[in-house]
Amino acid sequence: MTDLDESERTARTWWNEWSDTFQEAFDGAETEVAVAFGPGAPVGDDLGMLDPVDGADVIELGCGGGQFGIALAERGADVIGVDLSERQLDHARALASDRDVDVDFVHASVTDLAQIDDDSFDVAVSAFAFQWVADLAATFAEAHRVLRDGGQLVFSVDHPFYRLLDPETGELATSYFADRPRREFHDSVGAELVVYRRRVSDVLSALLDAGFSVEAVCEPGYEDPGEYESTFGSFEPDRMARIPPTLVVSVRK
Repeated sequence: MTDLDESERTARTWWNEWSDTFQEAFDGAETEVAVAFGPGAPVGDDLGMLDPVDGADVIELGCGGGQFGIALAERGADVIGVDLSERQLDHARALASDRDVDVDFVHASVTDLAQIDDDSFDVAVSAFAFQWVADLAATFAEAHRVLRDGGQLVFSVDHPFYRLLDPETGELATSYFADRPRREFHDSVGAELVVYRRRVSDVLSALLDAGFSVEAVCEPGYEDPGEYESTFGSFEPDRMARIPPTLVVSVRK
């Protein structure tokens, strides 16, 4: 693994320290292994955005505990998962072993996939990972490099508007135009959480600059709070019914 910059070291520390707690909470969800783009997106539903993966070469960027990639492997894909957290990869390897699924996991940053050859994959996926990455341009450039011509990248991030509201009052607490990352030091974890704020236009512009063609943009959710099947952490049905919590984007090389 190449040397990490300060932002990547901070993210790796957070995920190494928080990984056990996060995976314990994930295991308590309705399903452990599934296509899951994030809060508001139905578990097991690819939203009609993913190409067929049976027989395809797939890379999961920021794979965490590997649940998404393993689900695709069980659909017949040949999957490689990439993450910069050693502890998350420990969970991913254990889960793949428990499911008796052959998935390779690579310890690397999504901004520098030096261990991956050019034009190696048909599909790249990522679920709720890129908001932890400071250098989005490098991430998209690497995704473009490792995809074959015609290859697809489908990813989700937290919706930039959802986190602008105060969780207690529901009032707008931060400007949509503010680009300062959200920073919180958690004593219980002993590490700093850093989440990067990006407008929808910033994300789409970075994709176009990397050479991708945008195919679809989705903001999954429901007006009725009762339709939400599951939540995680601070994502609450009443709030999600008013503001989309997740942004899903499909692009093509």
